[in-house]
Amino acid sequence: MIDLNPRNELQWVKEGRVYHARHGELSTPQAFETDIVLKTPDMFIKVPSGIVIVPLRVQVVTEVTGAAIFQCVISTSTTDPGTVSNHSPFTPVAQNTKFSTRGSKVTVYYLATSTGVSATLLNIVDLHRVYVPADIDAINENATFEQVVYDPLRGRGLPTVIGDNKTTNDFLVYVGNGTSSTGYILTSWAEWEYDEFYGI
Repeated sequence: MIDLNPRNELQWVKEGRVYHARHGELSTPQAFETDIVLKTPDMFIKVPSGIVIVPLRVQVVTEVTGAAIFQCVISTSTTDPGTVSNHSPFTPVAQNTKFSTRGSKVTVYYLATSTGVSATLLNIVDLHRVYVPADIDAINENATFEQVVYDPLRGRGLPTVIGDNKTTNDFLVYVGNGTSSTGYILTSWAEWEYDEFYGI
């Protein structure tokens, strides 16, 4: 059985179990959606049968917002999303450089255009939600805005375990802004084989 105490996170990194994915590169942000739409997550992780992940952290950093309103939802689904249209794959990177050539067992996609997944997502659990009624670009030193941080093992959002031994499951990040917006999503998770995780 795996001990999910937050103090074990660095141990998981040491073991090469923790992976990173991102939406946006260096000084080139990606466009976010203008609203939250179920079939068009801005980033999602497909967790295949036989694999379990525990999300450790998601950070959403806005760079440019055209107007109000800003929203972010982080959730899970027990549905294989089916055909993935206009999403670009991202190859996860181990957060321990010793294991830089060890591949993750999950598949990560980020949204390139507004066409999304084909299947209807089921058994959705919303883990974290942020709603900002003002235009973030207009927020100044008198009304600061803390960027979105999902950190469930430290009490920021609901903790979750994603994956089983029968179907594909999903971890989804949605970002929506009233008009145009750009930014970055940084995601980190720990990964195990199903039998190993549950001690079978």
